[in-house]
Amino acid sequence: IAVGEYEGGGLGKLLTTQGPLSFPYFTLARQGYPRMAFSACFGGIIFNILVGVGLGCLLQISRSHVDVKLEPDGLLAWVLAGALGLSLVFSLVAVPLQCFQLSKVYGFCLLLFYLNFLVVALLTEFGVIHLRSV
Repeated sequence: IAVGEYEGGGLGKLLTTQGPLSFPYFTLARQGYPRMAFSACFGGIIFNILVGVGLGCLLQISRSHVDVKLEPDGLLAWVLAGALGLSLVFSLVAVPLQCFQLSKVYGFCLLLFYLNFLVVALLTEFGVIHLRSV
């Protein structure tokens, strides 16, 4: 299994599946539970990754008795991991600094970061951004 590769889908599938999933977070926040909504944004994704990757690897190991190796050999895997790390560190620093009262500026910064990440990830995927062979 290579990190960053998956079966089918693409950007359209990501947008159509993740868009409707964000409505419960808005509902939680409007009902007076902003911390629960904020933590659910991260917790739901982390749970899906852990269970999805964990069960997939467990099934492959049980069927083939071969160790599953995640190979971050491509530039896209590093772009994805780097963007995730930067986003989490930014939120980990910015949210407590704002005393957990999130402003529109914070939301705008996250949207700007996501748009930049999306452009870099797409350019990397289509080969516009690539590593030079030495």
